[in-house]
Amino acid sequence: MSPEVSLLNEVWEITRRHVNKKDRLEVADAILQTFEDHVDISEIELYKNEFDSSMKAAIVSLYDCLEDDEDDEWE
Repeated sequence: MSPEVSLLNEVWEITRRHVNKKDRLEVADAILQTFEDHVDISEIELYKNEFDSSMKAAIVSLYDCLEDDEDDEWE
């Protein structure tokens, strides 16, 4: 696991304890997008099962959208 993905995992573990369950997906999305914008977490999909269900859902959602955007470029 890259240091960047490991840092995301640590940040999420600390943060999620302070967020209500119903708000966790929204917060996970925001944190993940911030990491995506600023550091290389390209290998995160390999480690998505290392995260809880909220962050895993955010990862799947974000990278599915990114893959869709890349597909649109070729059309």
